[in-house]
Amino acid sequence: MNHTYRLLWSHARRAWVVVGETARSQSKNTTRAVVLAAASLAVTAMLASPTQAGPSGGQVTTGQGAISDSADTTTINQSSNNLSVNWQSFNVSANETVNFIQPSATAIAVNRILDTNGSKIMGNINANGQVYLINPNGILFGQNAQVNVGALVASTLDIADASLSNTQQTFAGNGMGSIVNQGQIAAQQGGFVALIGNSVSNQGTINTPQGTTALGAGNKVTVTFADSHIIDMQVDQSVLDSQALNGGLIQANGGVVLMSAGAKDAVLASLVNNTGIIRANTVAEIDGKIILLGGMTAGRTQVAGTLDASAPDGGDGGFIETSAAKVTIEETTIISTKAADGNSGTWLIDPVDFTIASSDFTIASSDFTIASSGGDMTGATLTSNLANGNVIIQSTSGGSGTAGDLNVNDTVSWSANKLTLNAQNDIKVSANMTATGTASLALEYGQSAVVAGNTSKFTTSGASISLPASTTNFTTKQGSDGTVKNYTIITSLGAENSTTATDLQGMQGGLRTNYALGGNVDAAATSGWYNGFDPVGTYGGMFEGLGHTISNLTINAASSTEQGLFGRIYGAYIGNVTFENASVTGLREVGVVSGEAISSTLLNINLLNISVTGGYQLTGGLVGGGTSMTVSDVHVKGTSTISGGGGLEDCQDLLVRLL
Repeated sequence: MNHTYRLLWSHARRAWVVVGETARSQSKNTTRAVVLAAASLAVTAMLASPTQAGPSGGQVTTGQGAISDSADTTTINQSSNNLSVNWQSFNVSANETVNFIQPSATAIAVNRILDTNGSKIMGNINANGQVYLINPNGILFGQNAQVNVGALVASTLDIADASLSNTQQTFAGNGMGSIVNQGQIAAQQGGFVALIGNSVSNQGTINTPQGTTALGAGNKVTVTFADSHIIDMQVDQSVLDSQALNGGLIQANGGVVLMSAGAKDAVLASLVNNTGIIRANTVAEIDGKIILLGGMTAGRTQVAGTLDASAPDGGDGGFIETSAAKVTIEETTIISTKAADGNSGTWLIDPVDFTIASSDFTIASSDFTIASSGGDMTGATLTSNLANGNVIIQSTSGGSGTAGDLNVNDTVSWSANKLTLNAQNDIKVSANMTATGTASLALEYGQSAVVAGNTSKFTTSGASISLPASTTNFTTKQGSDGTVKNYTIITSLGAENSTTATDLQGMQGGLRTNYALGGNVDAAATSGWYNGFDPVGTYGGMFEGLGHTISNLTINAASSTEQGLFGRIYGAYIGNVTFENASVTGLREVGVVSGEAISSTLLNINLLNISVTGGYQLTGGLVGGGTSMTVSDVHVKGTSTISGGGGLEDCQDLLVRLL
């Protein structure tokens, strides 16, 4: 992953361009770097050469204003709300200052720079209103630049004067230069700083308190305003390798940071890359927001450094989004929406494909995978950042010929906040997930289709999801229009004859309640109960095993019918559970899971060393008998026996075939 970028002067383009760390600047006979790597933020002697001078050749083209020069200071006195000036060149040396005196904070001064070279800002720019600097060949704010304005737009793309009062302003053009900040840019409270062009980079500091910092990379960008504040930015068109980069510090406490590169549906590669620090902390109960958005067809968003939308001084945490066709998160990345006193915010990861693995990210098909290798974020990285806020991982089905599954193949553990896994198709867990304390989990699958006829599912394989006993920490949702199902988490067997609806035996007290196992349950005590475990029935809810095991279940009711964990299930779902060393005896309709199953689904059930004994009819391993069942992924291991009358609907034969 390329984390270091350099600013080079292109003699062919006569423009500043941002390139990767291995790229070179070429003249006819020589190759040289004009600016060192972003990590050093050094400005070479060339950038401070005597060829620099203050802005020159300014001509007012629209609106009213006057330009005056005095020693090392250029002053633009603006008397109309909107002003446009054409400049032959616009450079500011280290000892020079440019002052814009404007009617109000909402006044706009558009400065179009006609120079065949890029602009170099090494000194000071001050303004009480909004200043637009437009140079197709690029603009460099040097390391010692000091910009203090009401608001700033620095762009290689032009804008129509007639649109300056509109709520939407579109910047477009073929400018091939780069916009790079290595200095310090500050807007007034509620103001904005927007760097717009095919390649934009912040290597210095940008501060927009309770305002907006926007880095937009493309050749057509639309910015939406409300009351002179930026509320949205969209890249409409892009060229190959459009890039928005931050290796410095961006602060917009109580405000918004937007970084976007590449149009949403563009097939050309684009990059959003953060290796620095972005802060949008909650201020005065106003949540911060950080959006890193690459193209959803061919774009990349690479995240390192720090993204901080926390609320350290009161209020709720903010919102962070990292989206693109491909999203990668480095192991040392810090993401926080944590609130010291209020509610934590949310981090949304929204790629087309995503893999969570124990080594750094790679993209694998269009599925989202938390894996032991070949992933886009490690389980450890997810674990550490869940301590800082809620996380949503959303895998879309944008890849060609892919399923949109979400796979968890690396261990994840957390003790607070909510993890939501949202998959277009299936969710598959093959590494342990452990939630403790106040942590919660939501599984949303089959989100690419409505619930009617939806066959997407959630399964575990050689792994489990552990949750503390609760009624509020686990939900599922199948289908885009499906209802959210809440579960009671069971972690214990309970007492004989229990009807609490909070333990395994106590499920008798909630026959329509959805239950999930938060851990393995040892039912050895049932061997000493009168007739053993008392079957739960008739049950019509969701029983989700979450990959856990019920061991040593004993039922000894030779003269009773409908014997099993459930006496009868009707319209129920039983899935992702293992029964080990179960011994079930009954008269008829006898099985480990249920004596009888009607219009029910049994998914991913393991039977290990079971014994089932029936009197004369309807005896099976999984269920004794049933109709209209959906049975898949049943696995039988070890030494299992079944005796008694044959099960209806071939239930006994099903067990025998799998042995």
